[in-house]
Amino acid sequence: MDRQRIRLPPVVRVGQILDAALQEFSQAGYAGARMDDIALRAGLSKGGLYAHFPSKEAIFVALLERNLSPSRLDVEAIADGAATARDMAECIADHLHQSLANPAMISTLRLLLAESGRVPHVAARWRQETAAANLADLARLLALARQRGVCRDSVALDHPWLLLAPVVHTVVMAALHDPEGGMLLADRRQAHVEMICELLAP
Repeated sequence: MDRQRIRLPPVVRVGQILDAALQEFSQAGYAGARMDDIALRAGLSKGGLYAHFPSKEAIFVALLERNLSPSRLDVEAIADGAATARDMAECIADHLHQSLANPAMISTLRLLLAESGRVPHVAARWRQETAAANLADLARLLALARQRGVCRDSVALDHPWLLLAPVVHTVVMAALHDPEGGMLLADRRQAHVEMICELLAP
């Protein structure tokens, strides 16, 4: 039986396409990547690729959405389970640092950093629809924690992006292959927890 003719569930096939696209974009850049080459890497005909994605840009957007979209914070669950600012800091750090264990996330961020000037509307869409949504979740969590007396008023309540800064720094350094990236992720996570506690503890 010809293995290429096996019908796979769409979600599996799309995952294969995005894996192939990440390899092709990383090697050739956004401008140099061709739909034909992505299809070849994914084991599809060009027509088979177009059956799932209408354009290279659509693939790029789907890649960002899959690899750079951490799961949303469960605001109510964290607020209900956090008796102290440290409890909440541990939950926030765990949620944010989980993405660091995913090499595809680092590779995709590297791609976004390199190509954002070439496809600014795609980068802007990701910032508006994904990054902004996760930042809003964090702001809502902090406001709820403040209402319940778990944390105090601080600059972080007005600027919740400050709590994201350590993990963003770590991810960017990893994407840029900075020697500082050799610092153990566990150490960085613990430092992140301590910073959150300093900012929020009553």
